[in-house]
Amino acid sequence: MARRSASNARYQKYQEPAGQTRKSAASAKPKRTAGGSATTTKPKNKKAASAAGRRAIMVNPTTPEFKKLRRQWWILLSVGLVLTTVSWAVGAYVLAPWAKQASYVILGLAYAAIFYALFLDWNKMRPMRQAAYRNGVASASKQPKKPAEKSADQTTEATKQESTEA
Repeated sequence: MARRSASNARYQKYQEPAGQTRKSAASAKPKRTAGGSATTTKPKNKKAASAAGRRAIMVNPTTPEFKKLRRQWWILLSVGLVLTTVSWAVGAYVLAPWAKQASYVILGLAYAAIFYALFLDWNKMRPMRQAAYRNGVASASKQPKKPAEKSADQTTEATKQESTEA
């Protein structure tokens, strides 16, 4: 096996090694307190946690107006894709002198359809989604608590009231 470089510190004789040795992997592990658990905790079911997070983010309202805008959005994206393909086909396979200009015009129409779809999504549909998310979060936080979910302060206040009434 050949040496790679004589100036490399590995191959120089009669010199002390520079640097330090690596620490063991055991020192990198989290420390546990007496009878306690590790400092970091991991969720037990990653799929369920990520699915719950996605559900909270992806809120699409079920209003007729949103459904209409969503349908228009899909149609505009499809039209843009089809026009892009037609533009490429006209430029590549049609040998007429007007074909190059026609492919540019068709491509411009495709870009216009795609940009209008983006405009619909950002300026019309996104505010509706955000409002639905805010309403969903607000309605979830306003739901009445079950009796088992009462905090310790509420239970101590209830026992104090009962003792004063008696």
